[in-house]
Amino acid sequence: MIENIEIKAGNVAGRQAASLLTAAFPPGAWRDVVWTKPHQRLLAFNRDKEVICHVGIVLRDATWNDRAVKIGGLSGLTTREDSRRRGVASAVMRRATQEIQETFKVDFGLLFCEPRNASFHTGLGWQSFKGDVLVMRPHGQVRFDVLDPYVFALKIAPGTGVLDLCGPPW
Repeated sequence: MIENIEIKAGNVAGRQAASLLTAAFPPGAWRDVVWTKPHQRLLAFNRDKEVICHVGIVLRDATWNDRAVKIGGLSGLTTREDSRRRGVASAVMRRATQEIQETFKVDFGLLFCEPRNASFHTGLGWQSFKGDVLVMRPHGQVRFDVLDPYVFALKIAPGTGVLDLCGPPW
């Protein structure tokens, strides 16, 4: 099903994945949230060179319990309807996790997801973060509770406490 997976600059790949992203995240979805645009994106292509899956990578210097940490954030995972349940998203997530670990040497991975997608992520080794996540919004710092946070342990494994993203969510 997957012909290849490419890692590209966020702005370039964002244009390539625009129709897939618009279908998955229609305008107005979570309209009150200011999201960080990915620094990089992983795109999976089929043999017809069509984008069938996307995930973004956000790199962030943040704090966990007042300790400086480097986070590899994953965002906007979506798979084209006709490519679902075939291992495409799993392959893209494994590759993205490898990228944040080996290329960017982050302390841990962080993603946000809806409860209905939690079992997919926990099946790939992501664990629920049970603490508070703080983000910057236009009106100041707030607790982020729009989606559920999940971490992927690399150098450290935060499970509870206060995670300050020192910026907007992804």
